[in-house]
Amino acid sequence: MTVGGSKKREAAVHTMPRKFRLLMQKMAKALVYGLVAAIALGGPLYATALPGEPDGPEPAPQSPDGFRFSAPKGSVGLRVGYLLAGADGEIFDFITDQLTVDKGDFNAPVFAFDMGWNISDRVELVGGVEYSRSSTRSEYRDYVDQDDIPIVQDTRLTQVPLTLSARFYLTPRGRSVGQYAWVPSAFAFYVGGGGGATWYRLEQEGEFVDFRDLVIFEDLFISDGWAFSGHAFAGLDIRLGRSIGLVVEGRYQFASHDLTGSFVGFEPIDLSGLRLMGGVSFKF
Repeated sequence: MTVGGSKKREAAVHTMPRKFRLLMQKMAKALVYGLVAAIALGGPLYATALPGEPDGPEPAPQSPDGFRFSAPKGSVGLRVGYLLAGADGEIFDFITDQLTVDKGDFNAPVFAFDMGWNISDRVELVGGVEYSRSSTRSEYRDYVDQDDIPIVQDTRLTQVPLTLSARFYLTPRGRSVGQYAWVPSAFAFYVGGGGGATWYRLEQEGEFVDFRDLVIFEDLFISDGWAFSGHAFAGLDIRLGRSIGLVVEGRYQFASHDLTGSFVGFEPIDLSGLRLMGGVSFKF
């Protein structure tokens, strides 16, 4: 571009009518002020490529604290809590009648891991695994050995449920703001239910009395297997930030299974119980 050409354009501008020049000056000032205000307020600015030039990369959108760029696609959760075992049925009645074991001794700590996938704004499909184990040292209530020494044994019950659930949120989990930001709600209540399979193992190890001749012997009795299970739950999701929160949940499982091994002959073992849990969840 030549200097002469530049002078010709300047001359053309100076020959414009005065009112038109004033209007152009006001528009230019307004544009400058608008740009300054946009920068001061943090508004996103995007560069426009000139004709014939390749488009440059768009600047990454910025998100205020507590916002996400989009609604979460799923979640990962870690929970701990306590199992209040149902412990109903013949096998538990027999154990608690003969040994210094109470039904409350089958209560146990619970550890759980969940992974969820969002189906819609209010529905999440969740797969999970839990682990609980109770262990109680006991003795016979009505028998001792010849030297008045207690006849002792250990009773253990382990449960590992594998579950698939649908979680329904009763309140919104968040809302979209503009094109890029998504604000999580401070609280979100949910209910749900599902099914699965629970692996269990009932063990008794130690000294026992043969009621036919009152002989004391040592042994290990085991019954284990897989039981179909169903469950229902309700809980509260508490947001702490963009992607992390706390979860408080109550869950009841329904399950039972035929006993095996030395426990054959008793009614099916009751694996039902209430789980009270709390933990953390990570949204992604």
